[in-house]
Amino acid sequence: MSQIQIRFEVPNHYISVNAFVASASSAQRALKALNRELFEDQLDLELVVFAPEPGSVRQILKVVVKGAKTTAWTMAGGYTLLWTIVQGLETDIAKEVVKELTGKLPAQIAAEAVGDFKERIELANTEKEREELERAATEQACKEIAEVMSQASSSVLAAPREKLEALPVSEKTVFELSDAQAEMFEGCIADPAISSVEIENKDLPPIPRNEFPRRAIRPKRPDPELDENEEWRVSLETLIVTSPNLEEEDQQARQWKGKTANEKKALFTVEDREFWDRLHRKEFSFAENTEIVVQVATRFLNGRAKQSKVLRVLKFEGMNIAQPIDENGLRAILGELSSASKDEGFGFLLH
Repeated sequence: MSQIQIRFEVPNHYISVNAFVASASSAQRALKALNRELFEDQLDLELVVFAPEPGSVRQILKVVVKGAKTTAWTMAGGYTLLWTIVQGLETDIAKEVVKELTGKLPAQIAAEAVGDFKERIELANTEKEREELERAATEQACKEIAEVMSQASSSVLAAPREKLEALPVSEKTVFELSDAQAEMFEGCIADPAISSVEIENKDLPPIPRNEFPRRAIRPKRPDPELDENEEWRVSLETLIVTSPNLEEEDQQARQWKGKTANEKKALFTVEDREFWDRLHRKEFSFAENTEIVVQVATRFLNGRAKQSKVLRVLKFEGMNIAQPIDENGLRAILGELSSASKDEGFGFLLH
């Protein structure tokens, strides 16, 4: 149904406007954060309000996927872009996030429903038949992805905070999801008539009012600054890129995604100026599971990796394109990174 159903238990058939708006805003923020994290912000989404139903006050929001966003880097048609997005649900990161939030693997939700269209399109006898099948496939893909996003966003609003904090996503996304939940419960606290909130169709019990304050606690905003327990480690890595971000200025919001040679998930930004220049000249193009060898700097806090920056792309699909930065160059680069936040207490290791 692609609906986010929020049921407010109240003695009368109304709630405050502030509580209603806060919960809708929270759902929209969760939806946007998931779109950025799972689909690189490629989905053209809209959250709309459904007509109210009789009975207890219910806020029924509907997720509408209107298609895929197009940029200068995406020249393919709508069907091709949406099929790529559906395939993106099969990445390791997307599988883990959706499974944690919905209890289902993405393939169970979307890929199988759309996969049949892909085979039929490839076997189409005429251009007209192919176009008709692509239109039907696009419509079906939008419905299926909307269902994934509505289920995941609903879970964000109801999930215990510790579950959100354990999701395998960036610190920024954890903050956005947790802060969205806090915004909704702040609005509920402000309306004394609301005794409980239930996100319907999620197999979760109603959340009683005495739990509102805990869920309304605003999370700490991610702090990019370094402290004495942090260090940078530089290494050479072979990465399989599963989801590149070809919008250079948007890297802080949407990191590149990939996996290492031992199948470990990788989130990173690319800071190699020469590589970006060549990419803008379209000397390189990314296909499914493109392999790159990189010189990467990883920031560790208390022994845990927190941030990775690709300083130099050395190989692209087996082709040598650059030499590693020498030790003096690395010290200069990492020194600049540290001086942006601290003058002391910074260390880094070269491997």
